[in-house]
Amino acid sequence: MKIKQGIMLALLMISTHALANETSKVILKEGSNLLDINGDGVDDLVVYSRFENNTSHPNNTMTIFMIDPQGKYHILPVANDIGFTWSDFILSASTIKIADYALYKKPGGYFIVSARKLTGGEHGEDVSDDLPVKFTRYDINSYQDAPGVPPYFWEYRGAYMTTEKYHDIDDAFVHFTSDMIKP
Repeated sequence: MKIKQGIMLALLMISTHALANETSKVILKEGSNLLDINGDGVDDLVVYSRFENNTSHPNNTMTIFMIDPQGKYHILPVANDIGFTWSDFILSASTIKIADYALYKKPGGYFIVSARKLTGGEHGEDVSDDLPVKFTRYDINSYQDAPGVPPYFWEYRGAYMTTEKYHDIDDAFVHFTSDMIKP
């Protein structure tokens, strides 16, 4: 009887540990989404929308506003300070997506994975070709009391480059799991 109890306890501990490390891709609804991005107990505003870019395919975009404990809104810059809105990228007059992003839930908050086709060198320059994909993970972080610096930012955590070649980023994301990039 004690052996069975010991086995049950061990299984419970293993499954609890596995669940504590579980991540999942977030599917945003169009418009406003309230999510506690940094795990501080305050819901932040995530706006998912479409941007008509005067091409054959509009871009899906995501802009995040962090809400601090005092209720002030802070726009969260995209990683590498390239703007304030995450966006996918579909080739004009084509259906080939060459760049995208995904928001993932983790215990205590969220992280973002960006993906883009690799070009140059041995891969060639034609993004419409089947190419390897680079996935990059960013976790939320904050600066406290640093004048002139955004209070929240995306911190680089790691990258993974596929050996397989993909025609479209959506195809690559189907084969991606968050444990490919260790934080």
